[in-house]
Amino acid sequence: MLPGGERSIRPCRRGWRGGVLAVVAAFLPSVALGWSNHPLCTWQATAVMPGMADRMVRAEAVGTFLADVSGRLPAVLDGEEKWARETLPFYAPRPDDLRFGAAVGDEAALRAGFLHAIRVNDGMTLGLYVQRPPGVDVPADRLFPWSSASVLRTLEDTDPHSLERVAEGDMVRVADVVATATNEPDFGLDIDLWQDNGAAQGARYGFGVQPFGNPHLSYGTQAPFHMGFYHESAIVYRTAGYLQRTYPEARIHLFMTLSRFAFAQGHPYWGWRFAGWAVHYVQDLGQPYHVRVLPGVSAASMVWIGVLDRLGVHGPQVAAVIRVTNRHVVLENYQYRRMSAAYRAHDMDDPLLMALRDTSDDVSLRRFASSSVREVISAQSAAVAGVLDAQLVRTFPAADVVAAEATLDVADRDMNIVSRQAPPGEQARMTRLVADRMRQVGRDTRAVIRVLDPEAAGR
Repeated sequence: MLPGGERSIRPCRRGWRGGVLAVVAAFLPSVALGWSNHPLCTWQATAVMPGMADRMVRAEAVGTFLADVSGRLPAVLDGEEKWARETLPFYAPRPDDLRFGAAVGDEAALRAGFLHAIRVNDGMTLGLYVQRPPGVDVPADRLFPWSSASVLRTLEDTDPHSLERVAEGDMVRVADVVATATNEPDFGLDIDLWQDNGAAQGARYGFGVQPFGNPHLSYGTQAPFHMGFYHESAIVYRTAGYLQRTYPEARIHLFMTLSRFAFAQGHPYWGWRFAGWAVHYVQDLGQPYHVRVLPGVSAASMVWIGVLDRLGVHGPQVAAVIRVTNRHVVLENYQYRRMSAAYRAHDMDDPLLMALRDTSDDVSLRRFASSSVREVISAQSAAVAGVLDAQLVRTFPAADVVAAEATLDVADRDMNIVSRQAPPGEQARMTRLVADRMRQVGRDTRAVIRVLDPEAAGR
């Protein structure tokens, strides 16, 4: 059991390999978010794109969209399924009975059929709303109910009062549609989709048993959809092959396909909303703790901790789990608190916000392709994972990032890591490293939007 009674998924194997399996599985239970409150990143990343600030689009209900395209959508989704089966070696095929049909139905039936066909949480209503930045008040009569946006009771990094209702036909900024959509995958799209999650949809979807993560935590079941471990050592893959059962590539490709389809069918609102969904997973892979299982921990150390655990010496494993979990939480809390404060203070010169607007590296990912996920995006964040992990230790109190007494609570709204920093030199180094991550996130966000935007063709 993890501290607080949380049980991790630990595949049962014999010998030293089983020890490694147990340790690797134990390191993955707690934090399934990537960057906290994705719109904070997306608004800045898109602010420097020519014309984006002024572009408007007419909001469209999901039922209206699906009713118009229901006859043409099945072939598109069939083509996407064919691509996934042929391209992704650990992909779990979609059961045939989930195929989206062209039958006419009311909005609820169309939405349910669509959600089942793309295998996301069928409790998502996909209502019309936009999220507003920190410091921008939404009038009480314009508030969009949190329960209509998310299947989760609460989200620690998003103020429920920041959601503004939109009516079908309203003109909204494209930048706000995209930014709002980049948060939706963390509102529950990928919650409870596995066979052992206790939900009816999980029993139907064919993904099988959850490969890693903690199904008892509110975000734990989405972990394999938001993490991509493509750059581990051979020994890790030999002993923990289940780590390769991850789905960011499938999600990115699916939502980019849907975005292109929506644009081509004359539904630009949904073209931009699907684009935002794709961007979410791309941004997640810029988070080092989402692309490396154990930043700063060698395979040899993993083996040794696993051996000790199997011999009954559980302390090293428990301590290691808490350390990695807490560092992940600290990094996200630092990013979220600092960026939120900058928005409220209208400090657009904060280094993290400036880095998101920095286009100097855009040429390195001018044209986004499927191969970019592994070869560029996750590879770059994986390469700096160890350095960032070590800097967290030098920057923040040992009680948060070294001591192994208790896990930090990612849902603790009173936790403010920014106020607990170390001396100025370490603060500056931490700022540079996180700004570098934000620079990548800004570049990658623009790369996805650029390749999907019908008006950007040929630029």
